[in-house]
Amino acid sequence: MNVRSASSNTFLPDSFAQTGLFIKQVSETPPRMFQVLGERGSGTNFVRKLIDKNVALFRTEGMGWKHAMPHSVGIPDNLLPIVVVRDARTWALSMHKRPWSAHPDLQLLGFSEFIHHPWDAIVDRAADFEEIHPEMQVEGNILQFDRHPITGLPFDNLFDLRRNKLASMLGLSNRGCNLAVVRFESVLEDPGAFVNALRDQLGVAPNKRVVGDEIRMPNRRMGNNFNDSHKGQRPETPKSFPDSDLDFLRSATDTATERQLGYAY
Repeated sequence: MNVRSASSNTFLPDSFAQTGLFIKQVSETPPRMFQVLGERGSGTNFVRKLIDKNVALFRTEGMGWKHAMPHSVGIPDNLLPIVVVRDARTWALSMHKRPWSAHPDLQLLGFSEFIHHPWDAIVDRAADFEEIHPEMQVEGNILQFDRHPITGLPFDNLFDLRRNKLASMLGLSNRGCNLAVVRFESVLEDPGAFVNALRDQLGVAPNKRVVGDEIRMPNRRMGNNFNDSHKGQRPETPKSFPDSDLDFLRSATDTATERQLGYAY
């Protein structure tokens, strides 16, 4: 792809690299709804379920597919978009282990070949996309949310996809709306601190099912629902990110933004 991929003009404070959490509230009243956004394999479902169980916010999918670049006619003042980010190394491993929506041919590639290959995705399960109108029979077609939004071309590789989606999601800071950005690793390290920060900084009450200071944890991981196109015949995913691919990762990601997120490769 000849068009240079987007680079985010990130707004995050320097402290984010240490805290892993940033919350910006532009409305005068506490939000009533939230939507989690982030790439597949970034912990979006874990974060969403953690909030569902512990914070008195109503979940919406009004901004569309949570793994797409944000798109909405308008963003109401009572909505809190929450962007979840994850270390590019563990994220890439997760994407290879469970390559949601990846074209079946792409799923057959070994890890190094997989991350270098142009990204190719299809609408594999139409039920995952609430935005599909009944008259649109698109299962098996190109997943347009995974194409470059201007050129319509496939992204050059997995990290090109990441860079563009990160830029788009962090760009919500320029759209005059409430916003939270959270590092998945920070949530896993201390789920209670994340939950309490949302409640305290936004002035939102605990979920009515919460008793005292308890933190109710998700009890199921969505990754178990992945449909393997090749029934266990795919190459195994490495246990850790290969050193031989680190130079490629560094060249293909927006390292300035990654550093502000707290990731050094």
